[in-house]
Amino acid sequence: MDNIKDCYIKRIEDNVVWTKLDQTAMIILTREHEEKVLNLNKTAAYLWERCDGSKTLEELIQLLCEHYNVDEATARKDAEAFIVNMKDKQLLSISQTAV
Repeated sequence: MDNIKDCYIKRIEDNVVWTKLDQTAMIILTREHEEKVLNLNKTAAYLWERCDGSKTLEELIQLLCEHYNVDEATARKDAEAFIVNMKDKQLLSISQTAV
């Protein structure tokens, strides 16, 4: 995932409703032939909220380190897994420029 470390990560909110529930979040995805409910744990919810297109992967990793007091390797693993998963679900976009 080195090729996206300096890229900006943004939520795709078309056909999506989401809400924060305490430290977790729920995403309701409604597309033409698909409806899904995704429940995010506290780490995923923390990242989801911050994927506003103004932060790079590296900045998100740093935020995880600071907020959860974890080492960079753990934060990187969690952030990269989250981004790949949500991008595969077409819920995140990756851009070379801030949005």
